Amino acid sequence: MSHPLRRFAALSGLVIASIFPLVTAPSASATTPQALVPSVLTNTDGYLTSVRTYFLCSTAACKKDRTALLKTAESAMTKLAAQQVSAGTAIVASKYRPVISVFVTDLKNLESSFREYFITTSTVTLSGLVGNIFYLTSDVGSDVNVLRAESKNSTVTFDLWAEGEAATLVAMQTDSSALQSSTATTSIAIYANQLLEAESTEMILHATGPNSSFNTLLTTFAHNQLLISRSDILELQHKKAPLTTTQVANLKKSVTAEFAELIKTETALVKK
Repeated sequence: MSHPLRRFAALSGLVIASIFPLVTAPSASATTPQALVPSVLTNTDGYLTSVRTYFLCSTAACKKDRTALLKTAESAMTKLAAQQVSAGTAIVASKYRPVISVFVTDLKNLESSFREYFITTSTVTLSGLVGNIFYLTSDVGSDVNVLRAESKNSTVTFDLWAEGEAATLVAMQTDSSALQSSTATTSIAIYANQLLEAESTEMILHATGPNSSFNTLLTTFAHNQLLISRSDILELQHKKAPLTTTQVANLKKSVTAEFAELIKTETALVKK
């Protein structure tokens, strides 16, 4: 199975649309700084659902409503972009600042993938962007979960924090599998590694969950994957890589073991 098809299979039979969205420029005044946190807690989950419903459509019923779903997703993305602008300048209580900073970064990345999806002509890029939207909407969802816990002066539970991390691991597993395909071209291999770089960076950004040991596992795994992907990209481009072929091979063995440990530990922590 080719990389694009594998990516779609992993994300539940996603469907490519050919309609160009009209995402309007967000207004910085759409949400006042004072109302930012209540607005995010009240509205953001709904916006994310609208975006996901369009991109992760797999049922016959939703496929019949693609045009209407696109309009709803456009509107939701515009509102999310407005939240990102407002959050970037809002003066909030100190307890909210760390998660708001991550929230802004996640929304910027989500909007970027959303916009690029409708202008790219590459099927490989299309499938990668859908994967990005899959895990980035989950990352934003995790941000909202953390923010909601902070609003109650409590610590977010592991299962609610892990929403984005778990989705990112799924995306990384899919992209790593693409590299093993006998039909993977050089361009596909480079792009898959670029996706893994972005996913690893997001994972490091989010490695501030309620379990410090898991955060350490996550950070180690993501840093090692970054080293591998950066070396592989340079090697594929016939440039000098920071790691030798042997070092990359050994590190890949470590990453495989680290991934298995992450899944095992995550499963145990979610069940607590």
